[in-house]
Amino acid sequence: MTNIVSFDKSRGFTRMDNSVMEALSTVDLPARELRVVMAIARQTIGYQVETKRLTADDLGKHTNMRRDVTSKAISHLLERRIIYRVGGSRGDIGISPVSEWVFYEQKQPNLTETKTSHSDNIVSLRQETSETKTATCLPYTKKEPLLTLPSEEINPPQEPSGPKPDRKAPFGKAQLLADNPHGVSEQQIADYLALRKTKRAPITAKVWANVNAELAKCAAVGIAADAAVDIAVLNGWQGFDSSWIIKRFASAPQAVTQSRHVNLNQVNHAAGNGGRNDDGSYRI
Repeated sequence: MTNIVSFDKSRGFTRMDNSVMEALSTVDLPARELRVVMAIARQTIGYQVETKRLTADDLGKHTNMRRDVTSKAISHLLERRIIYRVGGSRGDIGISPVSEWVFYEQKQPNLTETKTSHSDNIVSLRQETSETKTATCLPYTKKEPLLTLPSEEINPPQEPSGPKPDRKAPFGKAQLLADNPHGVSEQQIADYLALRKTKRAPITAKVWANVNAELAKCAAVGIAADAAVDIAVLNGWQGFDSSWIIKRFASAPQAVTQSRHVNLNQVNHAAGNGGRNDDGSYRI
């Protein structure tokens, strides 16, 4: 009966350096860092390569840990020289020679002595402050007595507040009525102001001057100012363009007035007519 255990080669196996296996058995590592070392060894020594580019995400998938956990573990292993990296922070990673490993993490010495124990041997770690000519302030100097200042001097002087800049004068219905060369009615002005308010476009002096200029163009073709403003309000136009109003006014159907003067073709103009009816038509 043989004592040699045979491996199932069909599943594959990883060859491992004996010194690395023995070092992994004795090194003082947290479980998470040991898992990261084993994953790096599997990806490098298992594939017979010295180094391989392994990111924190890659090692997180092999160890079933989060990326931030694997990143901290890599940093700690690099400090203890158990692994090494070629190049910068994104370089290839490999297993360091066992002779360079730091098997036990060196803890920083902590001060455990108190005042009651060896108080005469306690050394102050804080540097003694020294006064200089520039650091000496008259009210707080040790050479002169403390000065008691009245409250008026303690409070900082208030800066004189200058006159506030004048705010921009509002431009509303009163200003529009005052500058109204085309005689737009007050109601039409109020409607146009309400429309501009819904559009969040307040009227300024420049905007109103442009409206008056466009109203002059409308008046040149026979369109009254109220009618022009009414068309703009009904169509919800934020801007005011005479060409739009003229085009819309021309396309609007015009009302046809029925003439009351009928039967004119039957009137004998030579003999005269018999007068007019109550509706204004001629009697035959």
